[in-house]
Formats: sequence, structure tokens, C-alpha cells
Amino acid sequence: MPSQRESGTFRPVNDTLLDIGGPVRITDYGGDGSLLLLIHGLGGSTENWDVTGPDLSDSGHAVAIDLVGFGDSVPGDRRPSVEDNARLVAEVIQLLGYENATLVGNSMGGLISLLAAAEHAHRVERIVLVNPALPVSRRHPPDFEVLTKLLGPLVPGIGVPAFKAYRATHSPEEETAETLKMTTADPSTVSDWAIERLTEANRRRRGRDWAIPAFLEADRSIARYVLRPRRYRKLIHRVGAPTLLIHGAEDRLVSVDSARWAAAERPCWEYAEMDGVGHVPMLEAADRFVSIVSEWLAE
Repeated sequence: MPSQRESGTFRPVNDTLLDIGGPVRITDYGGDGSLLLLIHGLGGSTENWDVTGPDLSDSGHAVAIDLVGFGDSVPGDRRPSVEDNARLVAEVIQLLGYENATLVGNSMGGLISLLAAAEHAHRVERIVLVNPALPVSRRHPPDFEVLTKLLGPLVPGIGVPAFKAYRATHSPEEETAETLKMTTADPSTVSDWAIERLTEANRRRRGRDWAIPAFLEADRSIARYVLRPRRYRKLIHRVGAPTLLIHGAEDRLVSVDSARWAAAERPCWEYAEMDGVGHVPMLEAADRFVSIVSEWLAE
């Protein structure tokens, strides 16, 4: 059977709702062996892994998760902060019947993976960091558009009204297109069916009154690390799990300078830099991404 990328069409996946103090949606891409837990970034969901999840299942049991406050994981009384979601990751691993797992985290999911490895080390076998949220580079800070969209909503009294105003004037299709323009080096590298899946996730999100407050709380929790380099440095030096750091050289959200800093801080980590790629390699350079991850896992 051709891979999901080669077929050019979306193959249905197995979605399940776990109960961990409330619903937690997982998408099971299949596979045997150790658990590969795929963790999306800020504003994402399991759909972010639909392009590469089926092929990563050749390296283990690949499962994506909707973090609390995102996708179909209704927060309820739970908090969507990175610390709380790191604890959720450890609970998902246990509930799925595994002693530990390899965490594959993109953006915010990368920071959550580091926190899980530091706070719940017995649950984390290895880590793959995919353009993780990292301290802001002083040499190459995010451009004005990125800063406006990421930091503007954090200003008290602005976040919720700004989001509502944006969605009142932009369709789900336009929101997806603008997001990909900001997060990829070349949006045309993302397949049409993947864009449709991301757009449908955006459409569902608009009907949930908890989605915007959850996004803002998660964003604030990320800022407490990326705006405090000393705190972040302490965190990465607490991580003992073998780690692969992958970073797109054309990332507008997290400068490649920040990734090079992290690689220099932890020379025992494997570092792979992807030229011509932005913030979401698993969507825009799927073949290269799967090859890098699979080869490292095989080692």
C-alpha cells in the first residue's frame, strides 16, 4: 500500500476519546513496538500529524494527542498550561499501557516534551524536538507580524476581542492559509487534503467558547519560558533522555539561532537542520522529516 503522502489522499484514521479527568482525543496511526506519542503545537491538534503519522508507524506505535484545551480535548476544570499538559502526557502513556514512550513534539509540543522528560523522567524514553518553542533569539527575533500575532493577544483585555474580531472577518479557509503562510517556508508544499483537514479543525474550533481562552492561557505559559533564557537553560539541563533536535532553517516563529543555541548547550543531543523548511517540517517536508526521525530511532 502506498504511503499517505504518495497516495495523495487522506486515509481514515482511528480516533478515540480517553477519560483523564475529562476527554482526551487521540489519533492512532497504528504500528507495533514502543509508543511514539506525537504532540502538536499551539493552536494545533492531531490533524497536524496526519501527513507523517502513518509513516512514523513503521518505527513504532504512532499515536497523536489533542492536548487539553485543543482539538477535541475539552478543558473543563483542567488547565491548558504547558506544565499541566506535560503531566497529561505522562498520564496518557500510562493509560495506553506503556511504561514509557518516545515523545515527538512540535513547537509548544516540544516544550511540553522537555517538561515531561524533566518532571516525569520514568515515562520518557527518548525525545524528538521538532522546531520546539525556544528562548527568543536576540540576534534574529521574530518579525513584526509574528510578534503581533503571538504576543499581542497576551496584552490584558485584548486577546479575546482580537481573536473574535479576526474570526468575524476571516473564513476558516483564510485562517488556514494565513497560518501556513506564517509557519511554512513555502505553503505550496502542503498537500491539498492536509489543508482541508487543518481547515476542518479550524472550523470546529470556532464553535467552542473555551478555545480562545485555552489558547491564551497556553500562550502565556509558553512565554514564561521563552522570555526567560535562564529558566529554559535550567530545564534543558534537567533532561536526561536521548534527544534529537530538528529545526527548519527558515522558521519565522523560532529562529534557527535559538535551535543552534540549544544544540550547543546540549552537545550530546543529535541536531538536524533542514534547509528551506519553516516551523512545521512534518507538514512541509514530510519525506525528509520521516527519514531523519526513522533513522535516528533505528539507531
